[in-house]
Amino acid sequence: MKSRNFATQNKMMMMKSINVMCNSRLFLEGILGLLSAFGPFVMDMYLAAFPEIAMFYRTEPSMVQLSLTACTVGLACGQLVFGAVSDAFGRKNPLLASLILYVVASFVCMESPSITIFIAMRFFQGLAAAGGVVISRSIAADRYAGAALARMYGVIGMINGVSTVVAPMFGGAVIDGWGWKAVFLLLLIIGLVMFLGTVALPESLPVASRQRLNPSVFVQGMKMVATNRKFSSPTVQYGFVMAMIFINLASGPFIMNRYGLTPGQISLVFGVNAVAIAIAAGVASGCRSMRKTMRIANIGMLVFAFATSATLLLELGFWIYEIAVFCMYLFIGGMCTASTTLAMEAERENAGMASAIFGTIGFVAGGIVSPLVGIGDILLTTSLLFVVVSAAAFYLSSLKGDRNISIK
Repeated sequence: MKSRNFATQNKMMMMKSINVMCNSRLFLEGILGLLSAFGPFVMDMYLAAFPEIAMFYRTEPSMVQLSLTACTVGLACGQLVFGAVSDAFGRKNPLLASLILYVVASFVCMESPSITIFIAMRFFQGLAAAGGVVISRSIAADRYAGAALARMYGVIGMINGVSTVVAPMFGGAVIDGWGWKAVFLLLLIIGLVMFLGTVALPESLPVASRQRLNPSVFVQGMKMVATNRKFSSPTVQYGFVMAMIFINLASGPFIMNRYGLTPGQISLVFGVNAVAIAIAAGVASGCRSMRKTMRIANIGMLVFAFATSATLLLELGFWIYEIAVFCMYLFIGGMCTASTTLAMEAERENAGMASAIFGTIGFVAGGIVSPLVGIGDILLTTSLLFVVVSAAAFYLSSLKGDRNISIK
């Protein structure tokens, strides 16, 4: 009898320990950070395999490029879908459903018999990955407020920055060792690990706080963006930030190729620049006023956008160009944390839809500017885009109606 009671007590203590761990800040930071990093993982890990995939399917490189476009579209659309669904049914079950879809899509990508099916599955993989991206932000907004929310988004931003570094470099190593299909096997395993972590994650949205799911939710969400300046202003700022990042991602390989860098060296430079975002995100999370933080970051981004453009137009040395880009990325990282915190703090009651619109605008902005880089001379076009986008962000932050929101 005593042994049975002892076993029962041990089981209860173990369950209590697991519950405490799953509710701990460290566990939440880790799982939410990794979920939000699905974007870099699904987009960047397989980039080095483009030539190999084209040879495998005996197709043109442009067809393989379409798989990246399909994934980007999926990431944008998925945030709207899973944002609205998570507001209606809670965070946990939609997140689990998105991870199941992600695992299935990853498997089919790995075993696709044709490039057409591969492209279609990349769309669904992006759509499913968007669930992790959007719902992780919503869970953070459900559980934290004020300075605690800013710190959480800072940690998430740092994990994202590290993921942006690790994804292409690790993906390249996997491709060199085991081929392109191994990347999708690895993505599948990551999805399974995230699924197990999410099973242990407590539900963060009470039933009383959930909203009805109907088509008008999307209309209401767009109205929210147009009417609530405290949400729309940092959201548009985030769009400008993502545009700056995509301009550099689209032009960087060609510019660095002019400087004579190898593909491996180019990946390393992108990784170093991503570290700048991670560092700045961590520093910005400790600031008391996110509005002031974004204002300072706006000024810094504008200054170093001009500096980067000058290095390109004057065709200065690589290291001068890289120092300018690195400094620009430091301020971009600060804007990422500040804009995310301000936007999500402004729409706590509609965290799912707010997170969806916020993320979608970022990807849409990036998708708009990326093709523009290829128009005309790449040095001139890139310089103009850097200056125009950073100037637009600075102008928006200087408007009188763009009121201060202090995170204390």
